[in-house]
Amino acid sequence: MIDIRFQEYFFDMEGNFLMQYHYGNYGFIQHEQMEELPLILLDTGIEKRTDISYHYDNSHRLSYGGYLIQYTLKGCGIYEENGQKTLLQPGMGFFVQMPQNSSYYLPQSPENQEWEFFYLHFNGSAAKAFWNTCQTQAGSVFTLPLDSSPILLYFQFFENYRRNGSLALYESSEFLYRFLAQLLRELETPRLNESHLIVQAMQYIRQHFATLESISQVADVCNISHEHLTRCFRKETGQTPLQYLTKLRIEHALSLLLNTSDSIEQIAMNCGFQNGNYFAKVFRKYMQCTPEEYRRRNG
Repeated sequence: MIDIRFQEYFFDMEGNFLMQYHYGNYGFIQHEQMEELPLILLDTGIEKRTDISYHYDNSHRLSYGGYLIQYTLKGCGIYEENGQKTLLQPGMGFFVQMPQNSSYYLPQSPENQEWEFFYLHFNGSAAKAFWNTCQTQAGSVFTLPLDSSPILLYFQFFENYRRNGSLALYESSEFLYRFLAQLLRELETPRLNESHLIVQAMQYIRQHFATLESISQVADVCNISHEHLTRCFRKETGQTPLQYLTKLRIEHALSLLLNTSDSIEQIAMNCGFQNGNYFAKVFRKYMQCTPEEYRRRNG
């Protein structure tokens, strides 16, 4: 079910108000002079899905060709490609060419039966070049901060159209070019407001999350104190290094639960947790269910 009656408020990781948005979907009729444009917007919208029947198999969508970007705002969904499942949490999206062997749908878990997102469906002779570059940089699934420039640009475009009900000639193509260019720029380079110190710390945590024994190890690599690292990290990212580490471990655990038959104890050790019991405790705190329940509902 699509709910277009209500508006939501948009926040960043630290809870700062950014903007409000409305649900809705819009299709665009293409004029003859626009048919040969390098980028053509076909339809777009902001949706909130709550019914587990929401499931699209992209390999069968022959009449819905072109390219699709879908970005999670709240809740979560699952993107599956060639048997590999990825849980799409807020700040995560996918960029696909259709038709292809992929699908996306709501998780079966009652705790996660809500997925709020925006999508862009488009085509054009230049679209494939952007898609190819995104595939090289990030693959089909990408991560962007909720307050990054392409996301804010989308909301500005969507709200302007919602209020005015029309677009100037070539306006949608101009928007698509700017959005895709900003998307690739965000994926290719670190955000400007992230200091070199935090970039170094985040890279080290990502590379060693399964074996890190303490955040002090990260501080030592960065040649600063544990307290200074925590203070700077929170200022830049809105979370502590330990919270970031735990998030990475849980995300990796979700992938292993969905894509392997490893035991809970094995997954715990592979993700850097001391044992299966501690892993289950942390997992329940983040996901409101046990690892076994999550695997059974979504596997």
